[in-house]
Amino acid sequence: MKIGVQDELIGLNLYYRTKERTIDDWKQIWDYNSYTNLAQAYIHAKYSFSEKLTLNAGVHSQLFFLNNSLSVEPRLGLKYAVNNKSSISLGYGLHSQMQPINVYFLQMQNTDGSYSYNNKKLDFTKSHHFVLGYDLQPIKDWRLKAEVYYQSLYDVPVNAFSSSYSMLNTGASFKTDLEDSLTNKGTGTNYGVELTIEKFFSKGYYVLLTSSIYSSKYKGSDGIERNTAFNGRYVYNILGGKEWKVGSDKRNKISADLKLTNAGGRANTPVDLTASQTTGRNVLSSDAYSDYYATYFRMDFKIGYTHNSQKRKLSQSFSLDLQNVTNNQNVFSQEYDDRSRSIKTTYQLGFFPNFIYKLQF
Repeated sequence: MKIGVQDELIGLNLYYRTKERTIDDWKQIWDYNSYTNLAQAYIHAKYSFSEKLTLNAGVHSQLFFLNNSLSVEPRLGLKYAVNNKSSISLGYGLHSQMQPINVYFLQMQNTDGSYSYNNKKLDFTKSHHFVLGYDLQPIKDWRLKAEVYYQSLYDVPVNAFSSSYSMLNTGASFKTDLEDSLTNKGTGTNYGVELTIEKFFSKGYYVLLTSSIYSSKYKGSDGIERNTAFNGRYVYNILGGKEWKVGSDKRNKISADLKLTNAGGRANTPVDLTASQTTGRNVLSSDAYSDYYATYFRMDFKIGYTHNSQKRKLSQSFSLDLQNVTNNQNVFSQEYDDRSRSIKTTYQLGFFPNFIYKLQF
């Protein structure tokens, strides 16, 4: 049995104000200098019913001192060893997460000039996690792992009035989240299938293939189910590498590594071009996250040489990391550009060569 406690002291010094083009006065967003605590405790026990069947059970809890939000989260896992090469696992867990710290301290000015922190009482976002897994090691150094999962999210912060906003989409862009008077009434669902095939490093090479087909949906305060900003629908990664020992004593080595990623484009809210041209600023469609960016593709290749000195006990490594070798234009964002009166697409980093030198002693 394991028992543990942890207390995290969160120091805060938040100050931010902004000014819109059409308004002369500055708007104070944050002005807070203090601290708060997030305390966590857990208890975990493991019990073997037999050589084949094992139970892991426990409870995790969190207390956020700012508003006394409390979460008690049971966890349960069963593992059945089919034989010495394969096993089946089944798990459940309730998980909770506090909101981004700045959200609690968004301040709104009242008519009398004072400020209110209308998000300060937000509770944790919570989620029921269910997972069924199969693990197989068919031959030495090879592993296959398959999982089916389902997540039911609730107590998600959304607007108090009817809208498509949900905190589940926070982080999809670098823009600051400035939604006020949020309430924990939103929901969401994630489910999918994941497959991993891995060849551990041996005999001078390794291989890793991961793939996932999934769905990520949410409901805002308007009750309409939509894609989340992160619903790419699928993703797969292929990694592989090889090492060759060189030199008369085989002390040095040449290495080559390849990484390939292909994923469905992220969901996004289309720009309303007509409204944007009329107002002269970026106006989004009311149909949130109804469109998708183009498919994401990136291939990286890295080649290196390592020299191990026998006399000086030091190692020198030279490598050339070629990122996005095909110079694929992966979409980062789309916004209205008033100068061209059209939608402007911003792309992620293209082809980028990176030379690396390491000295170890």
